Amino acid sequence: MYLGQNLTPGETIDLARLRALKEADEMEVWVYFDEDLARTSSIEADLQAFEFVAEPARPFIELRRFFQYMESREPGFTGRGGDMETEIVAVGEREAYCACALCSRPYVKVLLR
Repeated sequence: MYLGQNLTPGETIDLARLRALKEADEMEVWVYFDEDLARTSSIEADLQAFEFVAEPARPFIELRRFFQYMESREPGFTGRGGDMETEIVAVGEREAYCACALCSRPYVKVLLR
């Protein structure tokens, strides 16, 4: 069991708490900026559809990369992550490559509010 299983779609959670859960549990957290895409598409489909789009230009990003990007644009952003609310859209597991092996990875998909 992973900590993300205690999250429920529709709940609100701030980015700082999500980051703490991610670090404690090694789950993927995907932050979406487009509500329609977040609610109607899968992470796998989105990764494939936006494969050739630069990460900062995509309508979604993995949480760790989001913090890295925002910190490069706004120094000190990481400490303000608790001010940003997200809505949990989906919680589950997906098949992803870990090094060279295909494995099941827990994930949380959130919509930035």
